[in-house]
Amino acid sequence: MLKPHKKLNVLIVDDHQMVRDGIRTMLESQKDNYSFTVTEAESGEDAVLKVKTRDYDIVLMDYQLPKMNGSQAAYEMLIYKPQLKILAVSNYDEYEYVKNMIDTGAKGYLLKNVGPSELTEAIETILSGNFYYANEIAVLMINKKGPSQNKIGNARLTPREIEVLKLIASEMSNKEIAQSLHIEKRTVDAHRQNLLNKLKAKNTVSLVRLAFEHKLV
Repeated sequence: MLKPHKKLNVLIVDDHQMVRDGIRTMLESQKDNYSFTVTEAESGEDAVLKVKTRDYDIVLMDYQLPKMNGSQAAYEMLIYKPQLKILAVSNYDEYEYVKNMIDTGAKGYLLKNVGPSELTEAIETILSGNFYYANEIAVLMINKKGPSQNKIGNARLTPREIEVLKLIASEMSNKEIAQSLHIEKRTVDAHRQNLLNKLKAKNTVSLVRLAFEHKLV
């Protein structure tokens, strides 16, 4: 384990200020044992630039970022700093996203409902040379739940995207879908946008039509 009062340089990468503030607060709550110097980046591109010019002990990386997602940003970072430790901190618990991050080189994966003690434990574990997964993610990896084989046209959808599409077709709002699936509304917003992009649909009406055409509802 790390020694008390260990000084660590941390880069938090998330496009939401509130999330970055929350992670910073959790780190600062561990001040009795650690001294964290925190830098923030609100995009993958910004994070890559920071990694090029400064050394960090660990990067806490969101997955869903504008333009360059967390996996792409991690890939770029590791080109410049192959020994860099990256911990994904995401709302997404789908196998596809977890696998993308791990295959790219991330050393762990947490969900954003993480508490200060588990966040610190994950950082310690990764800096000690091991991997760390949230319990939900560990179960997912053990069960090897691969991406869904459900296809609409040439688009392959994840199990969560199929769930969201079915609920959209049932005329539920994003808020109602979030409550039904016990996830955040902004996660549903992201899933809806991903569906529009993957299926090349112009609007919600097009998504509903596709859902009915492929007998998802």
